[in-house]
Amino acid sequence: MGVSEACESRFSCRKYQDKEVGNGLIEQCLECARLAPSALNKQPWKFYVTRGDLKAAIAKETQLFGANAFTDEAPVLIAVTVKPRIVDKFADKIKHQDFSSIDLGIAVQSFCLKAAELGLGTCIIGWVKTKAVDKLLNTAVGEKTKLIISLGYPACEQPPRRRKAMEEIAVYLS
Repeated sequence: MGVSEACESRFSCRKYQDKEVGNGLIEQCLECARLAPSALNKQPWKFYVTRGDLKAAIAKETQLFGANAFTDEAPVLIAVTVKPRIVDKFADKIKHQDFSSIDLGIAVQSFCLKAAELGLGTCIIGWVKTKAVDKLLNTAVGEKTKLIISLGYPACEQPPRRRKAMEEIAVYLS
């Protein structure tokens, strides 16, 4: 599968088969995330792969106001954290940009595209009680959960996509 096909086949999967995902497949996805570029090569991310009771506890922290109930059935939840350095915080303030979050987005998309290539479904979840997840993970001082990725074998088809026309998103200037 090429990059275009992975981009076309990747969707936010919210229904999973009751089937384990092997560590070898997860490691292939993590390797793609590890290779992702980052500002000044900081690589500020960490991926916590969870199953079992810890996964169930984290799933509850994604279910605010009745959303994301599907996280209960996902075989794997991956909490993704960042730990910016002091110098990064100064750079962010000077440029009015959160570079760690941009870096994280690149790494997470790399992870999810590899998962799509391997026939796995993912959903990137930002609606999370992050402080509660930090406590469950016992993260280091300054390390903060930014999002959760659900991972498993899809038990549904990709829904029809509604995307803006190219003319609405691209502007060519000379």
